[in-house]
Amino acid sequence: MAAERIPIPELKKKIDTSKNLVVVDVREPSEIKESGAIPGAVHIPIRALEKRMSEVPKNAEVVCYCGGGGRGSRAAEAFVQAGYKKVHFCGLRDWKKEGLPTVPSIK
Repeated sequence: MAAERIPIPELKKKIDTSKNLVVVDVREPSEIKESGAIPGAVHIPIRALEKRMSEVPKNAEVVCYCGGGGRGSRAAEAFVQAGYKKVHFCGLRDWKKEGLPTVPSIK
C-alpha cells in the first residue's frame, strides 16, 4: 500500500471533523517561519522522523506535508513502512491555493 496525495478540500473536511487525524509538517523550522503552517499540525522535521514517529499514534490517520509534496510523500511512505494504515500527503502550496488559512508557528 502506498501513501496517496490527499485533495485539499478532503483534508480540510477531515481536519474539521476527524478526532483521529494527525497532520505532520515535515519542513524545516525556517520554512514554517517563512510561509506558515496548517493550523493544528505537529512539527516533525523529516530528518527527525525516525526518532519521533512514535509520537504519532499507530491507529491515527496521518497526513504529512511539506511545501510542494515531495518530502511529504517520502515521510508518508516512512509511516506506511512503519505499519501505519491510513497515510496521505500534500503540499502547503495546494492548501494556500484553496485560500485556506495558515498559522505562523506550530509545536
